[in-house]
Amino acid sequence: MSGGAENSIASSSRLSPESQGLIRRLFRFLTRVCALDKRSECPAEYCVLFFVLALTIWAGMLWGVLIGRGALSAGLVPVIEPTPVEARSANCAHTEWHSEVHDLVKLWGFSRETVRQMVKDDPGVIKIRFGLKKSHTTYRIPESAAKRIHSNFGGLESSFSEQHYKIGDLAKRWKLGRETVRLMVKDEPGVVKVRLGRKQSHTAYSVPDAVAKRIHNRLLCPA
Repeated sequence: MSGGAENSIASSSRLSPESQGLIRRLFRFLTRVCALDKRSECPAEYCVLFFVLALTIWAGMLWGVLIGRGALSAGLVPVIEPTPVEARSANCAHTEWHSEVHDLVKLWGFSRETVRQMVKDDPGVIKIRFGLKKSHTTYRIPESAAKRIHSNFGGLESSFSEQHYKIGDLAKRWKLGRETVRLMVKDEPGVVKVRLGRKQSHTAYSVPDAVAKRIHNRLLCPA
């Protein structure tokens, strides 16, 4: 890093006067920082190499932190298949009230993961990814899409906004066993059913208030 090298690079005909001045200042800075250390006897060239290596590692760590937090990868998640025309905002879905996953959790009585599985592949649901993983996806469900999802899993349109009960809730209210309540609701029309595995025993049930009332009245007047 001699003065001759500085002048030969800075005086290149391809560089503008501003660039030549910048290169001269950079060489002077590196010469001061990477001067020969009398104790360690480390040449200036090695100091430059260590400086560039440390700068590269620092930039890589910063990039990794930004990627991990999703700051560099936020964007709309592409839908696997083209969105059907009837699922787009032509049906005024953009003017509807949109629900979050936890809103449907409170309404339908399912777990957060169950609701996420119900809505994640629906073409009318807004999906925004904030990271590289699918688990970093935020969902916004228009009311029309929520009603359609509710109907696809066995629910009635009239009972969409009603309070829904889990089997455990009805078992606790009616002082009956969980299996007894499950047998009572599993084939009842209007009950929302979500299969969580290959076996039928891995099915989650959500019973709307009107359906629960119908089952209860049937118990009061057995045939």
